[in-house]
Amino acid sequence: MQMKKLFCGSVLTAIFMIVSGSPGWAASPKIGYFDIQTVLAKSTWGQRAKKEFEQKQARIKGEMESKANQFKKLREEYEKKASMLDEAARTKKAKELLEKQQEGEKALMESNAELNKLSNDLTGPIVDKILQIVIDIGKKEKYDFVFEVGKGGIVYAKDEYNLTERVVNELNKVTPRK
Repeated sequence: MQMKKLFCGSVLTAIFMIVSGSPGWAASPKIGYFDIQTVLAKSTWGQRAKKEFEQKQARIKGEMESKANQFKKLREEYEKKASMLDEAARTKKAKELLEKQQEGEKALMESNAELNKLSNDLTGPIVDKILQIVIDIGKKEKYDFVFEVGKGGIVYAKDEYNLTERVVNELNKVTPRK
């Protein structure tokens, strides 16, 4: 959201300056860009968050596979014995299977929600810090524009304007100790 505001504000400023004939555009604008996905992948903080997420994801996946296997065994057992059961017993077992299936689906939805929340909790503070670092670099080094590659719509840019490694280095300086 903050990045979108920054981008819109930059575009409006550029249009205003061009229309008004401002001498601020006598020199070429200083433009930079960075790739937030690369920053997350290369930074210590981003790698730590990814590792924590993957560990939790593996644990949840194991739990879900265990529940799926239990359900599969129950279903196979029911299918083997169904022909030997009377109608009432068959109906009762089918209802129990349906309840187990619904429990499994509910557990899967809850685990997905838990993983989404964890992802947001882990990456949210990092993204906020990345954006602050980019803003600080932009102000300190007098960039006219800084774009994020994934959201900024960049089709071509010279490597000399790529700030991704600088952002990684700055983020690594402020990564919380664990």
